[in-house]
Amino acid sequence: MTPNANILCFGAAHFDRTLQCTETFVPAASNPVRTLHRKPGGVSRNIAVHLRLLGNNVAMLGAVGDDGDGDQVIEALSELGIDTRHLMKISGMATAGYTALLDETGELALGMMNAEVYDLLTIDRLEPHLANLQARPWWLVDANLPTESIMWLAENKQTTKLCAATVSPSKAVRFKPVLDKLDLLIANRAETRILTGIEINDLAQAKVAIELLRGKGIPDVVITLGAQGVVSSSASGTAFWHPLPTKVKDVNGAGDAFYSGFLSAYSKPHTSFDDAMASGLAMASLTAETEGTTVWGLTLEAVTERAAKAESKVL
Repeated sequence: MTPNANILCFGAAHFDRTLQCTETFVPAASNPVRTLHRKPGGVSRNIAVHLRLLGNNVAMLGAVGDDGDGDQVIEALSELGIDTRHLMKISGMATAGYTALLDETGELALGMMNAEVYDLLTIDRLEPHLANLQARPWWLVDANLPTESIMWLAENKQTTKLCAATVSPSKAVRFKPVLDKLDLLIANRAETRILTGIEINDLAQAKVAIELLRGKGIPDVVITLGAQGVVSSSASGTAFWHPLPTKVKDVNGAGDAFYSGFLSAYSKPHTSFDDAMASGLAMASLTAETEGTTVWGLTLEAVTERAAKAESKVL
């Protein structure tokens, strides 16, 4: 039997597809295309996979449709050793997915996201599993869950640490009602603006925003600023972290990778907040040097070596 996971990831697991027109894109018409790639996606899935590759016991709770994509999502996660017993296969629904259509020049012509199945991660579907969910010491919850489900989880977490993954500015608002119940929040500047009303254009504004969030009761908060670096705040103070030297190939998934690196370290007993920050930065850097969202050849040695280069200054 699969052992209990120390980290339970709630949220999105699906496939992303990218197509490109082989002739001039014509709106409202049939366009000949070629498939550039089809790869696994979803914030919670991306974080769960790297957590597992870093040696953690991981489980996923999410929803897929009763289709081939759903079967493949479950199979791929299971093959990595991720506990998929809480991945719900919902009859009559299609597995979620994002499709990007690029025009003949490579620019995005149309993006389509079908995420209806995640709206069915309702309280009545979660409640029968509550005792088992509460047995996991860490929850990573992404904002693809309905607001009511996030609120219910926050009310019922007991001693479990609740970690919020904001997903996007439009979905980050779902965490607003439970800010005082979060144990960890990691968000980018656009998502932070939704939660605080503060536009972040410099470090001074980032400091105001992050301390406002901590003032709402969140013990540990991180705001990622892309290539500018990261601002963090915890009981040990507020700091700015420089980005690590990185030979960038593909930044897709770097934010999710930061979360997995941070949480993998921080969920271990006696790991300091600063060591977790360094691990997060290392994972983001390694992922940005990789084509795609997953570093399949990941080693703890590579993360440790990269993390040793992390530097911060007090704000």
